[in-house]
Amino acid sequence: MKFILPRMITVTAAVCVFSLTGLAAERPVVMGRNAGVSAGHPLTTAAAFEILTRGGNAFDAGVAALLVGGVVEQDLYSLGGEALVLVYPRSAGKVTSVVGQGWAPKGATIDWYLAHHKNLEGAGLDPAVVPGALHAALTVLEQWGSMSFEQVSARAIEYAEQGFPLRPRTALSIQNNLKFFEQWPENQTYWLKPDGSLFRPGETIKLPTLAHTLQRMVDAERGARRKGRKAAIAAARDRFYKGDIAQEMVTFLQQHQAPFEREDFAEFFAKVEQPATTNYRGYQVYKHAFGSQGPVMLEALNILEGFDLKSMKHNSADYIHTVVEALKLAYADRDTYYGDPLFVQTPAEGLLSKTYASERARLIDPHHSSRAFIAGNPMAFDSKVKEWSYWKANIADGTKPGTIGPDAEPLRGASRDTTHIAIIDKDGNIFDSTPSGGWIGGAVILGKTGIGMSVRGEQFWLDKTRAAQLRPRSRPRYTLTPTIVLRDGQPFMALGTPGGDNQDQTILQAFLNIVEFWPDWYPNLHEAFEWPRVQTLHFFGSFWPHDAGFNKLNLEGTIPDAVFEDLKARGHEVNKIKQWSIASCATAVLIDPASGNRIAGADPRRDCYAMAY
Repeated sequence: MKFILPRMITVTAAVCVFSLTGLAAERPVVMGRNAGVSAGHPLTTAAAFEILTRGGNAFDAGVAALLVGGVVEQDLYSLGGEALVLVYPRSAGKVTSVVGQGWAPKGATIDWYLAHHKNLEGAGLDPAVVPGALHAALTVLEQWGSMSFEQVSARAIEYAEQGFPLRPRTALSIQNNLKFFEQWPENQTYWLKPDGSLFRPGETIKLPTLAHTLQRMVDAERGARRKGRKAAIAAARDRFYKGDIAQEMVTFLQQHQAPFEREDFAEFFAKVEQPATTNYRGYQVYKHAFGSQGPVMLEALNILEGFDLKSMKHNSADYIHTVVEALKLAYADRDTYYGDPLFVQTPAEGLLSKTYASERARLIDPHHSSRAFIAGNPMAFDSKVKEWSYWKANIADGTKPGTIGPDAEPLRGASRDTTHIAIIDKDGNIFDSTPSGGWIGGAVILGKTGIGMSVRGEQFWLDKTRAAQLRPRSRPRYTLTPTIVLRDGQPFMALGTPGGDNQDQTILQAFLNIVEFWPDWYPNLHEAFEWPRVQTLHFFGSFWPHDAGFNKLNLEGTIPDAVFEDLKARGHEVNKIKQWSIASCATAVLIDPASGNRIAGADPRRDCYAMAY
């Protein structure tokens, strides 16, 4: 019997269920035989779910979710932003990385910015890069999907054209950015009512210019269908990056003195490449490579593999201290060695060497917090890279006044946000993506296209000594970091989160909750996300102006006072914050190795949502 959903899907949430671990789980177990979806907005999750029940695979569903999210989640992500994707086609048996991160225009150089007295503060057109999300989405659809762009974009176009209920956090983001809108009339027209008043939460908002842009892409696909499915999808993509849509975007940018040319769009591509990976106690963990911050988690796992975390007990002072100290070491390497691989030869082999990890692990003092921020020497373990000519972290005491520059608030810019989509289908195909950028708070709407321009360029450094510096046609070292995990060579889990520099910390803790501490006799994935988290700020922030928060450590409030005092005694600058207040919203799906059922989970810290069938 074929299962047919109505055209509009309604999803509901349960409030509180009893957990066999003795804790109160906020959300019930979500399990199904066929597929699981978890994403950052109920409508995004429903869009993916709809495609799956209509016969699409995980990649079709993932692209549909990316498109809908780019309409309804624009406080977190828009279609002018970026989408970093990992795919696992079961038939191929390997994970592939799709880098939908936009690049800087050819005219963008450090000297140009300095000569024009500009910086990369994350709003407006100064930190703009070419939108990468749509190129990534259509690359995934073309190479691994089974449906047309018209099919997977239908719900996104409907929401943009006919409207959707504005969720409270999106309404608040609009309200908080009215001053920014004053500089850009297109933003006012896009986000406000015709009389200039605000939409209230729950009111229906329509985005007709965005609907028109997506429909033009559908029209291009229809016109090229005689050439075959892949050629037709390419035609839709080309209309955005090479055709009249691109011309309208570039014309607007040039009218506002942004250094973009048609070629910056026409020659852009989402890179398809091999991911970075490591094995942790039988789990093969895949991340985007060293153009991202993803290998931070891999380095931390390699270091932690040498410790008996289970015996320390979950969220004990010993456990938190060890995890945080491992992250500090990994972040020092990130801020030193990671950068766009087309411009920087990173010692990737050495950084992911187990021997190197053992050497770094010996630096962890179990009784004292490290105040140092010193990168290791992975070149000693790398067969290709033997020298390093860029800046290298070598700060003996980052807490001393004057060592790290002005005493600014750490992680400025991290309030701009991100979302995540995780999908496993009936065949074991996995789609995992972390989309971001083009936010309401900072993205300029490009004329009548409805596209808000990504400001991810704020993650560049205007410093020629840094590996992650701004260069023409380079991609910023992005914080977006999806995760796919195989277990004994079989598909196991897709996992990710928003949170800027904090992303790999949240993912690491969620992963360890599952593989080290999650009871195999009670498969509520929500519970693994509800447990309290910690957050170190011991790094240079990826967002402009790259402030640091050395030795600072945030603990969510339900961690016991005794643990707080113990960590303080070890020298951590500990700050207790509210329950569930660390800026993240982990979403994941996994295959239960015992039953083969799909289990989905979504973090209660926001309104992300999980479904299965």
